[in-house]
Amino acid sequence: MSSKKILYITESTFNFSQVDSTSVLLTALTADISAGVYHISLGDMSADQIIKLAQRFDEIKFEGRGFDQTSDVYKESVCLFQYVNRFNPNITSKPNNFVDHPKISARPQQPVIWVFGCSHSHGVGLKPNEFTYGEWLAQWLNLPLQKITKPGSSLSWSYRHLFNSNIEKHDTVIWQLTTPERVSQFDGNHTQEIMLSTSNNRKLIDSITTEQLYFTQLTLLNTGVKYLRTLGCKFVIGSMIKTSNQYDLLLEYTKYPEYCFNSEIFIDIGTDNVHAGPLSHKALAQRLLNHIQ
Repeated sequence: MSSKKILYITESTFNFSQVDSTSVLLTALTADISAGVYHISLGDMSADQIIKLAQRFDEIKFEGRGFDQTSDVYKESVCLFQYVNRFNPNITSKPNNFVDHPKISARPQQPVIWVFGCSHSHGVGLKPNEFTYGEWLAQWLNLPLQKITKPGSSLSWSYRHLFNSNIEKHDTVIWQLTTPERVSQFDGNHTQEIMLSTSNNRKLIDSITTEQLYFTQLTLLNTGVKYLRTLGCKFVIGSMIKTSNQYDLLLEYTKYPEYCFNSEIFIDIGTDNVHAGPLSHKALAQRLLNHIQ
């Protein structure tokens, strides 16, 4: 039994016995609080009540399992945790933001250029001495490069990393869109990136409709653009591949002046005969540079 009073903020339907079988669910401000572990969610009490209740605890933790990370309740729960954390010096735990790239926090004390994307931005197909479009831009703009990329990753992956990166007002951001049929899957402990067209998980494939994929893609696009505009930094959204054959979806992309259409930019092919070659990366960098300026 803990000698401290510990409160977990969690998702309302999550089976918290997976974390601590001794934990007590709280549903009222009047509950007796002795040393031990407790848990609560926004489905059990209001935010105002949880804030008052949190003042009676020595430590507050956040349990991310069970949440749909794109849902409003997840965002509200994270905000609640961060609010309580701000006013309680004993609280040091952080919610799981589902990011795994080491460079999202560390940055030089000067303006930088950020590149978020999949294998096309990563430079798959290039030789070691050949530049990605991000490296060309960094050289031409004389800025350090923060390349946050992962081959095979989805737009959800780049969105999570973009949202959690230490981007500042005077930075420049290139956000490369990927195809809607790439998704992030959470197994309760880790996330993995899946291409539905090559997946053997029939249950997953059958549970996700084309309409749902487009809805998720547009939700990430729209909220990501609003976030970058709020930061006040320069940014461009685009892709080296044709992200969709759906006319309606293409219209959603092109409604933003920050969008740079690049799907026909391939001049040469890389060593894997799939991704862009060095000439294509340089041409894309020039097009992006024109768009930034």
